[in-house]
Amino acid sequence: MDYLLLLSTILAGALTVLFLRLERHGYIKLFNAFTGAYLLCVTFLHLLPELYSHDAALGHHGLIGALILGGFFLQIILDSISMGVEHGHTHHLHGGVPWGVIIGLCLHAFVEATALGSAGQHHDPASRRMLLTSIVVHNYPVSIALLVMLLHAGLPRGRALGFLALFAAMGPLGMFLSAHTDLASHTRELTAVVIGIFMHISTTILFESSDTHRFNLAKIAAILIGMGVGVLTVMLH
Repeated sequence: MDYLLLLSTILAGALTVLFLRLERHGYIKLFNAFTGAYLLCVTFLHLLPELYSHDAALGHHGLIGALILGGFFLQIILDSISMGVEHGHTHHLHGGVPWGVIIGLCLHAFVEATALGSAGQHHDPASRRMLLTSIVVHNYPVSIALLVMLLHAGLPRGRALGFLALFAAMGPLGMFLSAHTDLASHTRELTAVVIGIFMHISTTILFESSDTHRFNLAKIAAILIGMGVGVLTVMLH
């Protein structure tokens, strides 16, 4: 079921572009504002406190902090490769396949999913559920932005969907690998890296939510809804 959830959000993004065409009306910016607020809320209300409280007796605060910073700066590197599509940015490209964007996004999706591992071996089942939900929510606007870029770059629809399917496969692949290798015993450390990634993505989205640095009413509403859903997610878990 977890694998299907990871794939479903990419399918939803494809359907949004091909049939609903919501990206033409600026809705992707509202999706991003919602996602940024949601990720930040879940990170600060549960993922980060739980990680540090769990390590209090182990004395691993320094290591966890270093891994969070590592995840933050790792995302900066990935951004330079993917052109910031993780934040829902779209660019009008011409002249073939944007390999940097595809590689950067695939690495991003793969690394995020490695923190999921298997449900039975994860250090905190509630954190795992929230990580899974966060990745699903976050990948929806990312899949929209990626498919829009591929189509605008002049790729045939079938080929563009093929690259989107490659991106979709990275999450399940990362989760499968971490669940069936020694990574399964390091979900705490991997979660710290993903927290750093979430911090970078969420703050970047919120700071860039308006080109004029002025929040309009629709974006404020999207942020407040994202915060509200984030709070409910924490409370229900």
